[in-house]
Amino acid sequence: MKTLIRTCGFPDCKTEVPEGFGDGSLCLQHYVAEATLKLETAKNRFSSGLGVDGASMDWLLAQVDFIVETIGNEDLVLDDFQRSELLELLLGIANLNECIHHSDATVRKRL
Repeated sequence: MKTLIRTCGFPDCKTEVPEGFGDGSLCLQHYVAEATLKLETAKNRFSSGLGVDGASMDWLLAQVDFIVETIGNEDLVLDDFQRSELLELLLGIANLNECIHHSDATVRKRL
């Protein structure tokens, strides 16, 4: 049974946010949208050669733990679409992290 603590904090969204879902301020749909936007911004900066700032990367990496915990939380009922969105976000963060590490390793080899 899921306990509802509040509604989503996104403007005009009335979706209830289950207890234990992040900080409780956004529903799953808006959380994924916000995190995906941050991921896309980081990917674009990296692709443009601007690099990814440490705070943004730290936030994205923290989402990995949150996503894994959310998927494994038996108290949350996720449909196939929601689970798929979370897994896509997880994969996107992992891919960006791998690209950054690969890029850093390539630069170090050239020096």
